[in-house]
Amino acid sequence: MAVAAYRTVAEDLRRRIGDGEFTPGDPLPSRAELARSYGVGGNVAAAAIRALAAEGLVKGRMGRGVFVRERSSSRTMARSWTQERLQGRLAVTGGGADIDAGTDAGTGSVVPGDDDGPVDDGRTVRGTPRSTTGEAPEEIARRLGLAAAEPVIRSEYLITRDGRPAMFCVSWEPLGITGGTPVSLPGAGPMAGSSVVARMSYIGFRITRSTETVTARTATRAEADVLDLAPGAPVAAIERTYYAGTRPLETADLVVPGERFRLAYEIPAEPADAHA
Repeated sequence: MAVAAYRTVAEDLRRRIGDGEFTPGDPLPSRAELARSYGVGGNVAAAAIRALAAEGLVKGRMGRGVFVRERSSSRTMARSWTQERLQGRLAVTGGGADIDAGTDAGTGSVVPGDDDGPVDDGRTVRGTPRSTTGEAPEEIARRLGLAAAEPVIRSEYLITRDGRPAMFCVSWEPLGITGGTPVSLPGAGPMAGSSVVARMSYIGFRITRSTETVTARTATRAEADVLDLAPGAPVAAIERTYYAGTRPLETADLVVPGERFRLAYEIPAEPADAHA
């Protein structure tokens, strides 16, 4: 049985990607160029590209073309609650410097696209978080211990590492806590870009603990677009809440590309009588 023409084209492109002729981030030739070079019709070339996209080897970008996707990484995203790192700092190890000091708590931008801002030790910071005021959705009200529809500040962040999206974050804070204070907007005021711990401390709240629940799932279409993932790519979804005693001060949904990072948790062990 003859092999379908598009499979022949896809196989050769797969080989060329494997051989390094096209490296992660490189554009593939256009459909017209592929059709000419392989002596096939445009529909055959398009079918070959779709086959590679279904395998996760390439990704189309609206108005820009088709690009080779990065290979799965073994980099580790460390999350820690030792006293000196209680601020929930995000660290990337295994081939790069850390993303440090509050990066999952208040810096970055949700605007996807080319990295055109200043780079600090491999981390790209582009503008300020996008924040809006509105009523708390039912699930968020539950997590924050609020009555249904109480007002909250909702903020979005995108953290990038070496020019690639590393984490997408959506957070909610009760307007009754931060409203009217200098830290009401995470991206503005004297504590702009600071961690949740630092911002809350500035207005007199001491965060004493943080909880995280991690779920493995596939990315939503919106998450895939922001994180530059193929549709259906695996992600680690983290539900995080900061507390002052028993009072929730902030809750957030963090989404990490599963093909780029694995999560590692550092949990301090203290003697039973440590606080006696």
